[in-house]
Amino acid sequence: MSFSKRRVFLCLTLGLLTAFGPFVTDFYLPAMPSMAADLKTSPQLVSLSITMGMIGLALGQLLVGPLSDKYGRRGPLLASLAIFIVASLACLFAPDIQTLNVLRVFQGLGGAGGIVLSKSMSTDMYSGEELAKFMAVLAAINGIAPVSAPVIGGLLMSVTGWRGIFAVLLAVGVVLFVCSCFLSESLAEERRQGGALGTVYANLFRVFRNPLYLFPVLLEIGSFLMFFAYLSSSPFILQGEFGVSPLAYSVAFAVNALMIGVGSGLCGLFRHLRMALLCGGLLSFVAASLAAVCLIAHGSLGALLVCYALALTGFGLMQPAATSVALDAERANAGAASAVFGASNFVAGAVASPLVGFGGMRMGTSVVMVAGALVSLAFAAVLYRRLGSLRG
Repeated sequence: MSFSKRRVFLCLTLGLLTAFGPFVTDFYLPAMPSMAADLKTSPQLVSLSITMGMIGLALGQLLVGPLSDKYGRRGPLLASLAIFIVASLACLFAPDIQTLNVLRVFQGLGGAGGIVLSKSMSTDMYSGEELAKFMAVLAAINGIAPVSAPVIGGLLMSVTGWRGIFAVLLAVGVVLFVCSCFLSESLAEERRQGGALGTVYANLFRVFRNPLYLFPVLLEIGSFLMFFAYLSSSPFILQGEFGVSPLAYSVAFAVNALMIGVGSGLCGLFRHLRMALLCGGLLSFVAASLAAVCLIAHGSLGALLVCYALALTGFGLMQPAATSVALDAERANAGAASAVFGASNFVAGAVASPLVGFGGMRMGTSVVMVAGALVSLAFAAVLYRRLGSLRG
């Protein structure tokens, strides 16, 4: 395999591994009503399966990340994918919703390995600006997942039932397992963590001592507060208050997801990471503030959609740069650092989702979006100065 083909294979494989989050949580969204009817259960219990999958994704990253610092990346990755395959197969034959919800935790645990280890392997192979450009490529590939997952799931529902969707998830896991078998180990033995497992897992807390790791994590939490405020409230605002049809909402959702990918792709055009962070933070804050004005002042639908798109472009612009700065700063503990960085996204989602309903959907969404964007801008500015002084 030539260098160019090897690079394409690596980008596609790691990019799809980072996309496990949307595939685990979004792929079967169109099938949820059918699942409730077939399993003779309530919509609330079916919705709980999404939460259980997210719990698995968060816990799995914290478990697998430090483990990979001790034993290498390839073994834990293959083990994680094997767990995902077995859990997906079991979900396919789940007899009731209670069993399915338990299995969803294990499905998330298995999928988490792909998310955290794809970033760790990238950090092992690249550094600095080159790492940021590679992360931008992965983020652009990953940006397709939130668009394609519900659409593919909807198309499958016209051909097969909800169990067919889990069969496709099983097939995705098998394909990625086979592809991962051809990946080389990226963490040499001399660079692995020694000592007991307890010491390795303690790195989950030690990484916060490094300001160049801590500040990007805080920036990430702020940006995901804004993102999840949009994600959890947009169906109610666009469909419930603006009267947008489900099809039109799906189109708007797809466009905004693509804008995240566009923003991630633009990151690679910046010469310095600190400029990408600052520009992304500014764009997100200005757009989120204008979206808040539209929501509170009952502005037009078109203006609101433009503000959403710009805010998410800024969000996408910050992601590769923040990830690169954080993981570069904790290169010796890349697995633990990637685990905490990834889990922080789900912490932000758990906080933002219930907050958007307080004080009314429009007001709650406005407050959380602007607050999250302001936090990300503040830490983008701090990192701009810190990284500038390091360059000097």
